Amino acid sequence: MAPRRKTYYEEWVEREGLEIIRGFFIEDLGHLPFRRWERVGAWAVHIDLEGTGDLVGAYVCQIDPGKELKPQRHLYEELVFVLAGRGATSVWYEGWPKITFEWEEGSLFSVPLNAWHQHFNADGQKEARFLSVNTAPIVLSLYRQDAFVFENPSIFPERYDGGSDYFIRSERSRPNMLETNLVPNVHQLSLADTGSRGPGTRHVGIELAGGVMSAHILEIPGGIYTKLHRHGPGAHVIWLAGEGYTLTWPDGGSKKKVDWKPGTMLVPPTWWWHQHCVISPTPAKHLALKLNSNKRPSTHMHDGTITSTREGGNQIDFEDLDPQTAEEIRSLFLQECEKRGTHVRSGAPLNI
Repeated sequence: MAPRRKTYYEEWVEREGLEIIRGFFIEDLGHLPFRRWERVGAWAVHIDLEGTGDLVGAYVCQIDPGKELKPQRHLYEELVFVLAGRGATSVWYEGWPKITFEWEEGSLFSVPLNAWHQHFNADGQKEARFLSVNTAPIVLSLYRQDAFVFENPSIFPERYDGGSDYFIRSERSRPNMLETNLVPNVHQLSLADTGSRGPGTRHVGIELAGGVMSAHILEIPGGIYTKLHRHGPGAHVIWLAGEGYTLTWPDGGSKKKVDWKPGTMLVPPTWWWHQHCVISPTPAKHLALKLNSNKRPSTHMHDGTITSTREGGNQIDFEDLDPQTAEEIRSLFLQECEKRGTHVRSGAPLNI
């Protein structure tokens, strides 16, 4: 097999003196091999998991107690999820007034495209740590010029108007769709009873900062598994609560089991079928950060993820699974729940 050719983004990460973690998943985002990242003035590690398709990247950054990052701007979008700590971020365009908002563990926000921004750790005793999921891989590899991406003076007033309420605005266009630029704490966000992934599942979609990236939160009851579904690349799934595993496989391929707990992140490989299986008695909840927007679509590779395959979508209803696959899934799930003494919910999908 020929050596893997590096993308411009991969070469850029090397020039930045950082490591890229690869694989199917990260077991715990709280324990990673940080290196000093001089560009931002803090500690970081980049992550490029199997299912990103070289379109979406991620990194985790750690800010020392009481310190701040260097001011940054860039032509790639990013979603920021705070993993630990508390602090504040200032945002501005050249010549515009600064807006500063506060964040804490569980906050989710997006800095407007190419706006200057600076993150501050407000705790003098503890580190602050955040996850960035971003479009740096495709943007850097398309333009192949660092200065164009990081020193470009362009502004995007249709995305950012400089209003003092920019990071306060919040609107529910539907019970399960939130438009905002800052979620103060995803753990406290109300979810809608949609049942889109199976009985008892609750969900909310989140559109942020006028971008083409978005997020969603899914809650799954304990002792149940979701419907099989598949989609395009780049959905970073971060588990917030519960314990379980995800089964994933390509058409005609063997199944891979990924165990997860709070702090685990996985990116399902492109077009691989996958389902989430909750083996804890309490509900599980995940946050997904992705290159996909219902309001501003830039790709159709995530279409139909909650539409039945009977209707041309990419989700298989429980009753449409072939008997062999259905029994294999069921047997494994019952075994895993039995190990933990978890009560399996009656009715679909298990029919017990």
